[in-house]
Amino acid sequence: MLISIGTRSIPKVTAITRAFSRYPELWLDKDDKIEYIIMPKEVRNDTETGQGKDSFSGVSCNPLTLEETIMGAKNRAKNAFEHAEERCRHM
Repeated sequence: MLISIGTRSIPKVTAITRAFSRYPELWLDKDDKIEYIIMPKEVRNDTETGQGKDSFSGVSCNPLTLEETIMGAKNRAKNAFEHAEERCRHM
């Protein structure tokens, strides 16, 4: 199983890896393994910080509304999925 993580935040990455590793019987067959991909800076295009706009999520670095937070999460998930698909094509 390949899990593409659309954040570089260490606490978030830790939470994701712990959640998936705690219950492997829910999504793994006996011979499967979990492989994680954390978005490289080049893919995320991390150039803006602070009050700037995050190009990977398409919203501000510090979203102010629930709608903006949800839109950013959906965009990150979509972009992380597309990155994983592209990586799998080249394997």
